[in-house]
Amino acid sequence: MTETNLFNQALSRYQAYLTPKQFESLLAETDKEAYSAVRLNLLKATTDIAARLTFLSEKYAWETKAVEFSEHALQVVSAQTAPSQTLEHNLGQFYIQDAASMLPVSLFNSSDEPLLKLDMAASPGGKTTQMIDQSLDRDFVIANDSSLSRLPALRTVLQNWGTANSMLTNFPGEKWGDWYPETFDQVLLDAPCSMESLRVSASHPHRAITTDERDRLSLRQLALLVSAAKAVKTGGELVYSTCTLAPEEDEAVVSALLEAYPDCFSIDPLPAEQYRVRGLTEFEGQSFHPDLANALRVWPFDFHTNGFFAVKLVKQNSIPVEYNSPPAREFRLTGYSPLSNDLQRTLESFFEDIYEFDFKNSLETFNLVPFRKIDQIYLLPQAYLSHFETLPWNAIAMPLGRFIRDRFEPSVDFILKFGNEFAANVWTLPNEKVLQWMKGFDMRGIDLPGYKTGTIIAMRDQEGNNLGAAKYSTKRLRNLLPNRNLMH
Repeated sequence: MTETNLFNQALSRYQAYLTPKQFESLLAETDKEAYSAVRLNLLKATTDIAARLTFLSEKYAWETKAVEFSEHALQVVSAQTAPSQTLEHNLGQFYIQDAASMLPVSLFNSSDEPLLKLDMAASPGGKTTQMIDQSLDRDFVIANDSSLSRLPALRTVLQNWGTANSMLTNFPGEKWGDWYPETFDQVLLDAPCSMESLRVSASHPHRAITTDERDRLSLRQLALLVSAAKAVKTGGELVYSTCTLAPEEDEAVVSALLEAYPDCFSIDPLPAEQYRVRGLTEFEGQSFHPDLANALRVWPFDFHTNGFFAVKLVKQNSIPVEYNSPPAREFRLTGYSPLSNDLQRTLESFFEDIYEFDFKNSLETFNLVPFRKIDQIYLLPQAYLSHFETLPWNAIAMPLGRFIRDRFEPSVDFILKFGNEFAANVWTLPNEKVLQWMKGFDMRGIDLPGYKTGTIIAMRDQEGNNLGAAKYSTKRLRNLLPNRNLMH
């Protein structure tokens, strides 16, 4: 039997749970690729969101549709210039993903107080960046993934996004609940799954999913979900999601948690009412907890996206844990040491004098603490120092800059995050030079009266895009834009 026939056979298992019209719509959608969507980076948005989306659509001739789950995003139906080929994408101003993938994080409530957040299976990072955006990088987000090979790409995504208040770790998700019970205000478990979204895509062609594969996945998903349930605080929020529509990996997993810990979790009913999609309460002879009707089962025909499942659980009471000590490393072994008061004041004066930028206020706003490591200065999240100081990490801290002898040079990462707030030592690149700059070339034959040679200059274009930084020497601006941002 061909893969297509096997897939069609798999589709038929859902027919009894859809109306004839819905099943006809499912068949019509399954061989079409879903439109990609762009979601703006709110850390880098300097104008009204709606205006910015309109501007990008007009600039690149995008035909777009609204995204049901996000006012910060658009589905791109057609494009004269693909979103992935734009300057703005290279600068990390938006993330490209399926629109349905924006649903899980949208279920979390926002807060005026800084939160502790855990993204338990974070790769490739789209949902992590959305979690970061919810507080404009004021919450502390741990982006964890159990696969070491996925971390470099995940780290690049977070660097491009411009987060300073996050940490990247590589631990089994199943461990977090017993290591850090009742710790996080919000936990996202976008679980590894069979990816049976019931829609074809270039990266995931139709394939049949075996019963054995579903069973193995559901066992791991439940172990991860129990861990997440332990890790979230009482009163906190836990979102479970998958990009599969197999009930064995969706409703059945959540139902098992609710039955194992009765009266400990409730499912928020409001999203199902808002989006007019509901989970199943029974499938092929198996009954699920009745509250699963308030889960979100997004069929491909509902919003012209990939199929998706998500549910928001609110923790009512604590659940039993088996306390285990997490891995530990003494903080002193990281090589970071606190700055002296004199050195911190020197840095405050430097940014005020050179860039007219209130460095001290920015540290307070984002709850960041400068530390020194040899001749480099880094910004560490205070939340990490307060709650996870001995936990080993794979990446943390935004580089602030370095000392070259007695002269300080700010890092391009810092300028890419805060450069739009600089009021001095900023130079606007002419439009005809922007593409050359984005390909990594230096600007030669440039004379900048009033700018001091040897300083780091924040670069912008005439549209106001933050183009990173250059080091100014006589008639030359040396391009410091990282390779990850360049257009090749």
